[in-house]
Amino acid sequence: MKKVIQAKSIYPNHDENNVIYIENGHIQKITDKLLLDENTAKHAFIDLSNYHLYPSFNDSHMHLIGYGASLNQCLLDGVKSIKQLQDTLSDFLSGHQTEIVIGRGWNQDLFEPRQLPSRYDLDLVCSNKPVILYRTCGHIAVVNSCAIEYFKIDAHTVVAGGAIDLTGGEPTGIIRENALSIVRQDPSFDAMTQFILDAQKKLHRYGITSVQTDDLIMVDASKQHQVFDLFRSLETRGLLKLRVYQQSQFFTPEDLRRHLSNGYRQNTGGQFFKLGPLKILADGSLGSRTAKLRKYYHDAPGLNGILIHTESELKELISIAKDHDLDVAIHGIGDFTINWIIENLSKIVPADKVIKRRDAIIHCQIMDFDMIKAMGKAGIHALVQPVFLEYDMNIVENRVGRELARYSYAYHTMLENNIKLAFGSDAPVEDPNPFRGLYYAMYRKNLNGEIFHLNECLDFHTAFDAYTKNGAFFSYESDFKGELKSGFLADFIAVPDLLETLEPDELLRVSVSKTFVAGECVYSE
Repeated sequence: MKKVIQAKSIYPNHDENNVIYIENGHIQKITDKLLLDENTAKHAFIDLSNYHLYPSFNDSHMHLIGYGASLNQCLLDGVKSIKQLQDTLSDFLSGHQTEIVIGRGWNQDLFEPRQLPSRYDLDLVCSNKPVILYRTCGHIAVVNSCAIEYFKIDAHTVVAGGAIDLTGGEPTGIIRENALSIVRQDPSFDAMTQFILDAQKKLHRYGITSVQTDDLIMVDASKQHQVFDLFRSLETRGLLKLRVYQQSQFFTPEDLRRHLSNGYRQNTGGQFFKLGPLKILADGSLGSRTAKLRKYYHDAPGLNGILIHTESELKELISIAKDHDLDVAIHGIGDFTINWIIENLSKIVPADKVIKRRDAIIHCQIMDFDMIKAMGKAGIHALVQPVFLEYDMNIVENRVGRELARYSYAYHTMLENNIKLAFGSDAPVEDPNPFRGLYYAMYRKNLNGEIFHLNECLDFHTAFDAYTKNGAFFSYESDFKGELKSGFLADFIAVPDLLETLEPDELLRVSVSKTFVAGECVYSE
């Protein structure tokens, strides 16, 4: 259907054109006045004259199905003690009947004293069914004694790239990295359908219409192709109104080769679901001290993190991807891991191919200046989450020291060194609200007023581009998505105020009034 929308203004040229003509989900033209002629009569008119229009948001890295699942789990975000964790779990149990209890969001750095919860803490609340509670980062979990028995975990259980904490030769209940595979629960495909639709609804409220998402971790390798089929089915049925670019985590070289032989090709698909790059999980997280560092953690001598894959397996995965024109999006948080990626990706991918690719490091947190320079020179880019600063600015110096912390989350320096940035949330690790991400990219100031390296702040336009047009770059869609201009997709948001003029506290509180996908209103407050 043809549509014409009159707005108060349209980003970025608010003083110029304010009328958009839409046909077949794309912007035909943008003009400075409503043309009341015969052509206009054929358009459905939408009056948004009280709103400013902006391109909608693109979350460059999240876990869509996992986020949808988390909306119905035991949410532990912000709990300040093990006692409060127990109380929240107890409240959840009183209102939910499940055979296995799953929750996430606790963070021992918020506890007083700062200690990890144990199986025995959970046993006091629930001893008759398995309980699995993931830390906010998703890289470690605590389970109760029933879960330890149910999943047959003991002191002799070994998983490569993972760890099970022991005290006195007995599991404490803390499980790390690859060992989490022992307790993973594959949801049914009916459940995953609902997770996707629940997540989509919430994301539309935030003005997010495109996501780059890692979902294959939700199922066993034998079911990965069915996840693709699920998204394709939702698109065919007209239920998928979110543009999904799958960052596919094929965990072993054998899995990757199998999918390639079955026809996996990056950038194939429809308007709402496309196959994306190879996602590689290289190390852990800073908060759980599983991110791989070159030196020991300052606040935990003897620990320097975990590599999820062996170095030879990492090289093999990257080489296979290169040989099949498949970009890589590699999770790298610790400086050992990031330095390894820069050095080895540069050796594996020929220089003449780099410019045509969209290889990126996801998170890309703990770095020094020489690494940033080398990364820019190598043509490697970054998918980052500014909202991580809210918590990490409180721990990064304790974890890695002041000198190394200086160039961590150094977005301005990264841009100066030709590293393209796209923003995201890593939901459900963080809430996907993009206005929080914009706030931390622009102000780098937490709610207690503490500031983390103000010289790395970005201006509004640079930060906003990283949440919109830059995301489109990484999915090879920058010629038709991420901006409001003729020929581009009619994906946009309507807000009552000019975002550029909002005070910091107002930016944190702003909400989207309406969200449009292909010219269709998918959310209205």
